[in-house]
Amino acid sequence: MRGVKMTTDGIQLAGPTRDPSPGDVRVTVSSSGICGSDLHLVALGPSWAVLGHEFSGRLDDGTPVAVLPVVHCGTCDRCLAGEDAQCRNALGAMYGVSLDGGLADEAWVHPSCATPLPDGVPLEHANLVEPLGVALHGLHRSGVVDGMRILVLGAGPVGLCTVAAAHHLGAEVDVEAHRPKRTAAAERLGATLVAGTGYDVVLDAAGTQSSLDRATELVRPGGTVGVLGTFWDPVALGMAFQMKEVTLVPAFTYGHHHGVGEFAEATRILDGTPDLADTLVTHRFGLDDAAEAFRVAGDRDEDPIKVVVHP
Repeated sequence: MRGVKMTTDGIQLAGPTRDPSPGDVRVTVSSSGICGSDLHLVALGPSWAVLGHEFSGRLDDGTPVAVLPVVHCGTCDRCLAGEDAQCRNALGAMYGVSLDGGLADEAWVHPSCATPLPDGVPLEHANLVEPLGVALHGLHRSGVVDGMRILVLGAGPVGLCTVAAAHHLGAEVDVEAHRPKRTAAAERLGATLVAGTGYDVVLDAAGTQSSLDRATELVRPGGTVGVLGTFWDPVALGMAFQMKEVTLVPAFTYGHHHGVGEFAEATRILDGTPDLADTLVTHRFGLDDAAEAFRVAGDRDEDPIKVVVHP
């Protein structure tokens, strides 16, 4: 087994960190996406775990799966309350962060994480189930429902997946973004590119101070700002946020909504959005070219949207 790790010599292929846990199932990896959080993890320096939390492949019996990259413990108070997205033990059980992940030719995962794919979803596209799950969870947390008009700030992978997931829920979606390739992608997915004001819900998929300020500006008084982008640096809330009595709703990973698993629902969204992969995936590399894949993923001049690695 070969996997991508951040070493003292940069991105390298190496062996697994540890043996599989009892009961784990093997996934022969078909596709693994590079996420912005992977770039931040790499910037922190060497780590022992194989990277990659957006991946898909086949089980030994041939079943095609997308891998839910968090092993929810099922025993903490939040899991027992049905809020497994808030599992107290999740950080220590995340593939690609604290456990060997899917930027590899094979991965061993807990059986509960191997999510079967609908027949129409190609394995080479199924790494997108993970960011779709993130988007869907954020929409659910923010109270987006059928017929609502919402705004998404940012048209990176999560922002574009939010467009697809919002349409799945029956919402109308406006998008505000600034890079031409990404605005074109949002429009291809059916978003309107003219931002208005007075939105019930604004989804911040950029995760910056300026995007949070913009969300506060465009949401209606008493409205909701959902946070889908990751704030890697502290941000401030201004007076307008308080005066408008905005509700700020963070979202992290995915769980269940009204008894339905959001990760499994994300597989159905991907099945129902055939243009999503061609719209998002701008670069594909083999596993041997992982270092170049990471370079491209972090190169603003090349303006990638989603970089995918195939073993």
